[in-house]
Amino acid sequence: MSTAQRIGTTRRPGRIARVLGYEGPVATMMLGAFACFLASASFLASLLPAIAFQALVGWQSTHLAIWLGALSLSTAFPAVRALLVVAGAILDEGIATARVGRLYWRTFADSFRDLPWALGILPVAAVVLGYDLALMGSSDTVFLIVWAAVLVIVVFLIGLASSTAPSGERTALEIVARTAVAIARRPHIALAWLLIVALTAAATVLPVLGALAVLLLPAVSAVGIVMCNRALGFSVAQEVRR
Repeated sequence: MSTAQRIGTTRRPGRIARVLGYEGPVATMMLGAFACFLASASFLASLLPAIAFQALVGWQSTHLAIWLGALSLSTAFPAVRALLVVAGAILDEGIATARVGRLYWRTFADSFRDLPWALGILPVAAVVLGYDLALMGSSDTVFLIVWAAVLVIVVFLIGLASSTAPSGERTALEIVARTAVAIARRPHIALAWLLIVALTAAATVLPVLGALAVLLLPAVSAVGIVMCNRALGFSVAQEVRR
């Protein structure tokens, strides 16, 4: 055996070990996928009230159903905020899977203390839009207006959740105004958020693969939103300082 053949023989196991080792690309990809799974599972657990309402009651044009559906959405904003914080940590630190759950639930709990008023935005909007659909849902114009309002609310909540700093001494009205200004100055980022959310929702209804996508895509879409925020320079904190 020649010298070149011996060198190639000794190097081949080293390359395989680097690929399949603990710090190799395969292990990194698997750990990242498991971190996304833990974050997505925590996100779904946070939305258990809304999931239970949809499974047991669903949409009905009655007072009880409208109010119960609105109350079931009270955990949606803390869940979205916690998911975006975890996504940012995964991008910044390559966060270990053991810390994903702790960071998620700590941020989820802190949202009730830092931004308590934000928890009521989605339930109040759900009550208003629910009564609009119940009373005038047969009108195509009202139906389109309701869906347009839903898209605006989704964009605003994502923008508000992207600001991870607590409210501190700033008033709720000021934070709402600054968030709206930050989104209005970058309307293209709102379209990017809606595209990511739409693709995620479409993937979850795919046959066979949709059930698996539900356990991964929420965190993956959150990572995409954080990457869009950083690439396009979206920061509510800067608007507040201005």
